[in-house]
Amino acid sequence: MKKNIFALVAFLALVLVSCNESPYMPAPGDNRFNLDSIPVVMPDTNGIEISVDEAIAICRSMTPGAETAEMYKLSGVLTKNTTTPISVPGSYKNINFNLSDNGNKTSIACYYTNNLYNRQFYRSSDVPRVGSKLTVIGALTNYNGTPEMTKGFIVRIDSMVAPPPFPGCPEPGEDEISVSKAVEIALALPSRKASAEAYNIMGVVTEILEFSVSNGNATYIISDGKSYFEIYRGAGLNGAKLTSEEQIQPNDTVTINAKVQNYSGLPETSGTCKILRSTNPEL
Repeated sequence: MKKNIFALVAFLALVLVSCNESPYMPAPGDNRFNLDSIPVVMPDTNGIEISVDEAIAICRSMTPGAETAEMYKLSGVLTKNTTTPISVPGSYKNINFNLSDNGNKTSIACYYTNNLYNRQFYRSSDVPRVGSKLTVIGALTNYNGTPEMTKGFIVRIDSMVAPPPFPGCPEPGEDEISVSKAVEIALALPSRKASAEAYNIMGVVTEILEFSVSNGNATYIISDGKSYFEIYRGAGLNGAKLTSEEQIQPNDTVTINAKVQNYSGLPETSGTCKILRSTNPEL
């Protein structure tokens, strides 16, 4: 009898754990990282304090592949998420992003960066979003001409930008599929294999990961309130270039036309991607 009870308890525990496993955000518009205790400061972190521009100059003066023995401390604004937040903690437990001095266009790539106290990231809601003000510490390197900080971790958070609360998403039309359906199709594909067919995917923009004026495109996340999908370097209306950040904003309801792919477990668009419809009046 005792063995049967133990087996039943173990089975229920396994079911509960498996049900909680998810590579996506815990909930749309999760704002848990808007901490009341900001600024968050790690005491006693030794490092040479310099500006991001000074760090870039040091990297460019180095032989490609070389790395500093000293640890440097940089403060700035996160201008680009190279690691999609929805892949944490599914595919990644440390993150990649670009850090820039306030008001400057030049940035340094911070690769494989850990969280406070040099700990890994275990929740998507802990990942700093674009516009967050951070201080990081790490070694500097010249990676084939690209200035980088490696072996780093966050030591101070002055502000954290959260995606807005999810406003809800309408049902897709006859010629559209939902974000959840797009995720299902993408993840059924072999890794890094694109679909043969392009789909019209309807969802709500939850956050912008990168906007490129020079290329006229943006990388952003859309959701239907259940699943998340990355629009990778998507163009504007009917394939035209995006000309201003106002043309693609969180809470826009958009219909995207693109092929989909399974990018190492991350559902995202592949190849040409354009907006067919949008509620944004600036587009």
